Amino acid sequence: MIATLRIQLLFHWESDQARQLAGQLYRTFSARPMGDGPRIPVRYGPRQVDGGPPPTIDLAAEREIIVILVDERMARRARESDRVVADKWAQIVTNLLGQHSPAGASPHRVLPVALDSGALQLAPTLDYVSFVRLDVRQGDERERHLVLHIAVRALRALQDLPQAGGRPADELPDIPIRLFISHAKKDLPADPAAIAEGPVRAILATLTQLPVQGWYDSADIPPGGRFPDEIQKGVLNSSALVAVLTDSWSSREWCRRELLEAKLAARPLVLVDAIEARVIRLFPYLGNAVTLRWRAAIAASEPMDAAWIERKKSWEADDAAFVIEAALLEALRYQHEHRRLLRSIAPNEVALGTPPEALTLAHLPAGTTRVWYPDPPLGREELDRLQPTSATKIDLTTPLSELARWKRPAGIQTVAVSLSTAPDTDLYGGSPEHLATFADDLVLYLLIAGLRVAYGGVLGHDGLQQGAIVGDDINYVERLLAMVRSHSLLLSGVAGKPPVPIENWVAWPIHCKFDDAEFRNYGQEATLKDLPAPPGLDVTAQELNANSNGFVPPDTPARRYAWARSLTYMRTCMQGGTSARIAMGGRLKGYQGLWPGVLEEGVIALQAGQPLYLLGLFGGAARLLIDALRGEPREELTSAWLSALPGSDELRHEYGRRNHKVQTPEDLAIELKQRGTAGLSAVLNNGLTEDENSELVSSDDPQRIVALILSGLRNKLAP
Repeated sequence: MIATLRIQLLFHWESDQARQLAGQLYRTFSARPMGDGPRIPVRYGPRQVDGGPPPTIDLAAEREIIVILVDERMARRARESDRVVADKWAQIVTNLLGQHSPAGASPHRVLPVALDSGALQLAPTLDYVSFVRLDVRQGDERERHLVLHIAVRALRALQDLPQAGGRPADELPDIPIRLFISHAKKDLPADPAAIAEGPVRAILATLTQLPVQGWYDSADIPPGGRFPDEIQKGVLNSSALVAVLTDSWSSREWCRRELLEAKLAARPLVLVDAIEARVIRLFPYLGNAVTLRWRAAIAASEPMDAAWIERKKSWEADDAAFVIEAALLEALRYQHEHRRLLRSIAPNEVALGTPPEALTLAHLPAGTTRVWYPDPPLGREELDRLQPTSATKIDLTTPLSELARWKRPAGIQTVAVSLSTAPDTDLYGGSPEHLATFADDLVLYLLIAGLRVAYGGVLGHDGLQQGAIVGDDINYVERLLAMVRSHSLLLSGVAGKPPVPIENWVAWPIHCKFDDAEFRNYGQEATLKDLPAPPGLDVTAQELNANSNGFVPPDTPARRYAWARSLTYMRTCMQGGTSARIAMGGRLKGYQGLWPGVLEEGVIALQAGQPLYLLGLFGGAARLLIDALRGEPREELTSAWLSALPGSDELRHEYGRRNHKVQTPEDLAIELKQRGTAGLSAVLNNGLTEDENSELVSSDDPQRIVALILSGLRNKLAP
């Protein structure tokens, strides 16, 4: 399924400032399913060995916003190698601007951004190119300025509006939204001298600096116009309503009418909480909206000395800019979510861009049977009371709600997830943050679908931090348990019952070191599957020389051999106790077994014929397995590569000394290539077609991935 909209960020991976800014943009635009952001996929340009741009730009979405973060590092020409790379970047900027120029008909947008003055020296051929200028801005203004530029272009792309040609890139194009500013007359009297400050005036002053249209009742009602008609027209023609909630707002009839009209029209709302003292009766329909605190409101109760006055001015300027940014992002979220949901609706169904409430449901078209709305789903207690009193029941659902309705076939109990940090995620346009948040979402969706998730990581890495071996920077066991804990109410509300605890499989002797600190992490969120030593472990007690608690550190060849045998045994047992396996990421160095854990788990699944789902976007051992099945050579499957890893040759020698045959990496590569000749659909045995498996390999949409996995499980394992 093609994404409606995607943001691509291209930058030199050796630039700290560019990477940090890319991370901030990722968190702003690609919010989690339970977040309040636009939830637009954000990808990075794949890292190249020489630091240059990707050889090709993948334009897989219907509309792409390509943001090029140019800085001194990208433009550096001190060495000949730097000059070659800078020329490559200059060429791709030139090509992209030519292919997707403002004068053309391309649905995609290209936005070159200057992070510092050195960016303007990228190449003489780009002297004519206009950049978004962050080099002349400081502090929060830098990021906010870029967020506005990206959001505006995303909005224009979603509305199929032409690019703004003939303007400098640093000048914002017309923002295709109309903000309705709802406020009490007391907070903005007709006489401008009556109130020279306050939230309404500050917000309107900020609006005048932007190419966005604001509507604020009396100023926009033509002579002779009727207030009710004009207010309704103003709301219906607006993209979002900003209600400035002061002490007076709830007591004003026209303010209440404005909000009700916005609710009836299912318009996105942004509430500005600027209450200074108290409100006798807060208008009951103010909920269901993004709410921002107006910090200067607290100054009303403080002595107004010179310091407070200056602080208040600073707060008002910052908060006014934040309100406009929040309204713009909320309008973008609404339009993006609404367009995505429209893909799902059938006859007699309605898609809303905001959560439903009694007012919106009371004015649905006659015959409506189902209402789709954005995640997160409303709580069961709220959904039950939203149903009309008539006999006709309306189905209220979100994408996550639909997952919860998936009927688990009797043959499917537990799905194993293979996951750890991947060292090469950046080669595929991702980052450790992409992988970690993606893993959270994937497990969340599997739990919502009623599946038990099994994972073989270790709490705290204590068992893995022996000698020179260090665990992941991110402890995925702790992270996944924290995710379940923080979303337990959501999981219970959506599925109608508490989530099934995660199974944490831990090999001997690692769990021998666990004490109260580890055990208290289990219970509601997870159960511990601590395995004994593998049967037939031909290591004497003297060689093991276990600690008093039974723990054995992997610090001798014999002990490392015992660990490797135990890890393989755990993974084999895990395969026998699960219905399918999903693999993503995975370290390629610093592991204790014969093979990288994610790779060995995938090979065990293949050899057993267990349904296997491979996610390749984030690189690592999962991508290594995909490439090997496709017959692509990888240096990680060579004896030279393994010999360079500390302790690898000694471990394999220990296996041979104890009469255990060990497959060479070359032989494993040949085996995988031969298995893969039948195609991914056949070798993975996962119920998906060849095209669906190819989509799974490259997709960055966790909801789409889980939909494919559930479809494959049903096709393969349903009776």
